[in-house]
Amino acid sequence: MELVYSAHAVERMQQRKISPSDVENIIFNCDGMIKQSKDKTIFYKKIKGRKDNTLAAVVVEKKRDLLEVLTVMIHFEVKK
Repeated sequence: MELVYSAHAVERMQQRKISPSDVENIIFNCDGMIKQSKDKTIFYKKIKGRKDNTLAAVVVEKKRDLLEVLTVMIHFEVKK
C-alpha cells in the first residue's frame, strides 16, 4: 500500500513533529479506526514516548493500493 501526503498533512506533520514512519505506524498498526465516509477513515494509535497521545491520521482511499493522508492530529479522543 502506497501513501501520499497532502500539503496540509505535511505542514501539520512538521508542526506536530510527526514523522512519516509515525504515520505509517498509525495507519498500518492502528489501535482503532473510525469510518467517516465511503472513502475516508480516521486511524488512531497511542505512540510510546509521546506526551500528546493519541495520534490520528485522516486518510482517503484514492485507489485500491493508494492512500492519501489528508491531515494528522494530536490529543485525539475517541468518543464512546
